Amino acid sequence: MKSFINIFFTVILLSSFNVNAQIEQCQPWNAWQTFKKHFINQDGRVIDLGSEQNITTSEGQSYALFFAIIANDKATFDLILDWTQEHLAEGDLSTRLPAWQWGEDNNVGSILDSNPASDSDLWIAYSLSQAAILWDERRYSILAAVLAQRIMYEETAYISGLGLSLLPAPAGFEFDNGRFKLNPSYSPLFIYQQFKKLYPNSPWHQLHESSAKLILDSAKQGVSPDWVMYDANNGFYYDNKTTDLGSYNAIRVYLWASMMASDAPYKEELLAQFNPFIETINKRGYVPLNTFAKSGKSEKRGPVGFNAALLPLLASQNDNSLIMTIQQKLMVNKSFTQTRYYDSVLNLFGTSTLNNRFSITADGTLQPAWSSECQ
Repeated sequence: MKSFINIFFTVILLSSFNVNAQIEQCQPWNAWQTFKKHFINQDGRVIDLGSEQNITTSEGQSYALFFAIIANDKATFDLILDWTQEHLAEGDLSTRLPAWQWGEDNNVGSILDSNPASDSDLWIAYSLSQAAILWDERRYSILAAVLAQRIMYEETAYISGLGLSLLPAPAGFEFDNGRFKLNPSYSPLFIYQQFKKLYPNSPWHQLHESSAKLILDSAKQGVSPDWVMYDANNGFYYDNKTTDLGSYNAIRVYLWASMMASDAPYKEELLAQFNPFIETINKRGYVPLNTFAKSGKSEKRGPVGFNAALLPLLASQNDNSLIMTIQQKLMVNKSFTQTRYYDSVLNLFGTSTLNNRFSITADGTLQPAWSSECQ
């Protein structure tokens, strides 16, 4: 009898979850409004609240561009794009990649680190390319193509044994004796798929394949590292400076994988690869802060954003009871959405994916709910 009751309530919870997700995708996105209110100023600058010098990164700008598309918020998209171009790219994104970090000193803002971040550049180019299609804006398309070309020429390298690969930045990640430092979280595979379609004369397919190898081969024990070293003789390896720790960077590897279409290349392999991590989360009841790629072990409790980021991956494995538990905790502890930038970003990605506010096809095309389901 007890077993029947448990099954009954599970079915009720699942039905409620599915109905709520269907309703949610066509409702105004209140979480985006909260993010705008607390993290984006009137000029379109995304601010990491509480950081020294009120830091703004190209990462924050790039993610906000994506969220603005999901929200069908073209006015904010343009503000964010204009600020990024003016302050991070010396007024012209077509002539230089955006600087990674900008901040204030005695209320005077300036670039703090001019080295671009390739993951942010990918997200900016991708968001522009999709905005061009969805909002029928040719200037976005032109800028996206120029940025994509600059990424290909300035932020990639041919690595012996691995192939054409994305470097984290134009400078600082290539060393003597053919050694490279790479970041698995910098490569959402669906972006490469879309660029392969949009720019067939550039070798985006090669980047897609080498990046898939990077993600899979650096996570043999089911968890991804933040950073990993590579050379042709040793393959992927770690040293004293670049350990096998996975945390604030690696959490995005699982998130990007969960955003891929079910029939996208490597989706099945990624789900299988990360299944040990899902099992660990199920046993613990939360997402751990730290994982270790060489052993697969984990430790400590991750911040609330980590739990939000893993919601769609848990959903792909039908871990519905844990999803409910995490969602309840997110509802109870909503204050983080007003004060903690990175947790808020992970929450926007995770919950909007879970609630089907958008989908991404196997070829990387973005399909916000407002463009079809909500008509």
